[in-house]
Amino acid sequence: MASFPPVCLTIGVSDSSGGAGIQADLKTFTALQCYGASVVTGVTAQNFTSIQTMFAVPEQYIRAQLDAIESELAIDAVKVGLCPSAASMRVVARWLRERPKLHVLVDPVAADSRGIALLQPEVVEVLRAELLPRATLATPNRFEAALLMNMDECLDIESMEAAAKGMLHTHGCATLVTGGNMGARSLDVLAAIDGLRHFDAETIIRSTKIHGVGCAHSAAIAANLAKGESLRESVLNAKAYVSAAIAAAPELENGHAVFWHGVTVKEQVMASDASGAQRILPE
Repeated sequence: MASFPPVCLTIGVSDSSGGAGIQADLKTFTALQCYGASVVTGVTAQNFTSIQTMFAVPEQYIRAQLDAIESELAIDAVKVGLCPSAASMRVVARWLRERPKLHVLVDPVAADSRGIALLQPEVVEVLRAELLPRATLATPNRFEAALLMNMDECLDIESMEAAAKGMLHTHGCATLVTGGNMGARSLDVLAAIDGLRHFDAETIIRSTKIHGVGCAHSAAIAANLAKGESLRESVLNAKAYVSAAIAAAPELENGHAVFWHGVTVKEQVMASDASGAQRILPE
């Protein structure tokens, strides 16, 4: 009988298109040889372009889902995505504080890739005060990092480094600020207790924005942590997975592309070898 794989729990909203949200997380967990479970905090009607409407799940049902999953599964890592209300975020934060040994990755879905805020101010405050201090790692994009650190902008390497270190010192969680497409290289900046690191890869040029990259990236790190990899290894291997999946992303007739979770281990290794590089920086 096969042994049970590492268990990853995703907490977030359902994406009806299947490209982002808990659907993307579950696909990522399976691709990286983990068992995925989910707690739904909201239900969206969306496609690859936009969210048309969203229903927030009442907080008592969120707690019920958490308790039901834990009654049968030994959870190794948790990824927290979008919690649409302050009440839902408080329920999740309280449950996580009661379980201090869990790896917790917080993907603070607070602003999109254009810098437009996605959360109400009271939800952002709960994120700062209650959820981030429980995180093993937070993975804001550079616009979310600017919002969380009250910075005017976070558009270059120096400001990304400042935001990552500020998050670490203010909230006590290691922080990976993701840069996305910044020209020829795709750069992420990690601030952890052992220093500052850059993780970069060659930017893969596609004709359109690919739906679900951020969700899959953070879920991949959570899966790697669940498998026992170090934080550095988890981030490095997740970047290889993302690079390979972007390169393989299929396109619809309307031009939209979708992150492709079916990339092989060989393709991930090739993406890692072709790009690169992690650089350890002096404090």
